[in-house]
Amino acid sequence: MRIFFIALISFLSVASYAQKTFETTLPGTIIVPASVFLDRMPKGNVIAEAGQLRAPWIFNNTAIVLNSETNLITKVNVPQSGSYYLYVRSLGKKGAGFKVSVGDKVSAETFGRDSLSWQRAGVFNLKAGLQDVKITRIDPSPVVDVLVLSKNAELKEEDIKPLQLNSDVVLLREYSIPVSNAVKFGDVNNDKKTDFLVISPDWTVTMFDHSGKDLWSWKAPAAYTRERSEFEAPGVLWDFDRDGNAEVVHWRFLDDKEWLVVADGRTGEVLRKTEWPTKALPHVYNNFRLAIAKLTKGVPNELVVFTDFGGAMNINAFDAALKPLWQHTEQRKKDNLGHYIYPVDLNKDGIDEVLVGSLLLDAKGKEIWNRFDLLNDNHDHADSYKFGDVDRDGNLDIVIANSETGVYAIKGMTKEIIWQNVAEHSQQIQVGDFLKDVPGPHVVVGGRTYGNRQINEPYLSSQLYWFDRQGNLISMWPKGFPLNGNPDFVTGNWRGKGKPSLFWYKFLLNDKGEGELYFPDGVFHMFDFTGRGAEEVITLSRGSLKVFGSRSASYPGKDLKADLNYLRSKVVNHTHY
Repeated sequence: MRIFFIALISFLSVASYAQKTFETTLPGTIIVPASVFLDRMPKGNVIAEAGQLRAPWIFNNTAIVLNSETNLITKVNVPQSGSYYLYVRSLGKKGAGFKVSVGDKVSAETFGRDSLSWQRAGVFNLKAGLQDVKITRIDPSPVVDVLVLSKNAELKEEDIKPLQLNSDVVLLREYSIPVSNAVKFGDVNNDKKTDFLVISPDWTVTMFDHSGKDLWSWKAPAAYTRERSEFEAPGVLWDFDRDGNAEVVHWRFLDDKEWLVVADGRTGEVLRKTEWPTKALPHVYNNFRLAIAKLTKGVPNELVVFTDFGGAMNINAFDAALKPLWQHTEQRKKDNLGHYIYPVDLNKDGIDEVLVGSLLLDAKGKEIWNRFDLLNDNHDHADSYKFGDVDRDGNLDIVIANSETGVYAIKGMTKEIIWQNVAEHSQQIQVGDFLKDVPGPHVVVGGRTYGNRQINEPYLSSQLYWFDRQGNLISMWPKGFPLNGNPDFVTGNWRGKGKPSLFWYKFLLNDKGEGELYFPDGVFHMFDFTGRGAEEVITLSRGSLKVFGSRSASYPGKDLKADLNYLRSKVVNHTHY
């Protein structure tokens, strides 16, 4: 496998209108990326990327497929009066197309009728100040990724390539990896650098060191591949024996049995194993999840396992030697206990409770409470949990994205509902102080919608719902229709100055709760990857893992991962859910 060290490119662009359109250091040049239109994108339009379009590159890796005839409009700041050439980068086919108007003039040319092209249009005589730019006269379904207004009559598309993405974003590392939706992080060779385990959809695992070197792999069997590949695979990296080398914990199929194994992170050699706590094959693979827990005094060093194998599900705890500590079993339908297992100290006694679905267990596996009464059946379940002091009483509360029943804020140890509201199919969630002029903490929910694939609608789309600390809806973003995709949230100390930044999909969410395009791919994880004290964003796309940092970050120099509680909660116990 290869790793690419990226030269740091100085974008040198200055936001001229809502930080979305740019007058660059290219003399008299204004860039209008397709992402500027996403805030009020009409129903039918979708985001597309270079891979989907089979294009060598797409500006910001974010184009819009214009399936709707509804016009798109934005404003740009023209710094100097004068004559500007319009350049349009577009893709389409015969019968499709669109025009562009600037101010009160519509282009004579039609774009998006042929293969991907960079096309110069006529001259627009513009006055200094704000001007309307509109995509108009649309014959569906052309694609556009960028518009440019420039005084340069010979501007090339190569000239604008270095000006992609936000000027604060620096690509630090890029790794070529197998296709995966589950990558786990830790230090397996005691070099104080972040290594990572890539788990493929069939649950094959491949271990990489920080340089991108392929250390070892274990190939999963072909049997039941289809059933396994539908779900995020189980795995964690943790240094149980405190020798500086994290072990790899994951699922293996050996000698016709399923095993929970602890393997040497450097070689993949099995150090110890126990039978996976499920019924004998054949069975289905619904939600198999692992997390590091602190069930006894001292450092966190236990393992909790969630196994949803159809008709029943087990919650198990093991010590560092894989000795069984306890098991709790529920007879419930698929997904009824959600998708992940959350060890968290809710009562501040230094020992974790174990939260899974609408069920809270103590450190010995005894039920503290359940809220099965809130859910009709397994259709409505806990898709995501986050924790924070919602009511400001000094205690940790639980915020739940609970499918079609919506979002709940409940008291951690008593299950009392603080507030509840709805947000389509509530899928992803975050809680924190993110918005300006609205007392926090705030809760933001990714409300999922489902499309009709028989008429070529995207199957999954999402839109943000912002709630205040009393559960009142503040705003939504985008203001138009949901954006296609299945996006994550990540949050962290992006600039190294203590204030958390919140990212969703490809966007930084500003203090108005609105998205500003930052990354070419969807966010996946966020932590102190480089060990310098700020937190970097990790994106995951097909065959590629990228690490981005802030150009303006302050780096204290202390590796946050040296704190085991940070390592466990922020790095290791990470899930898409």
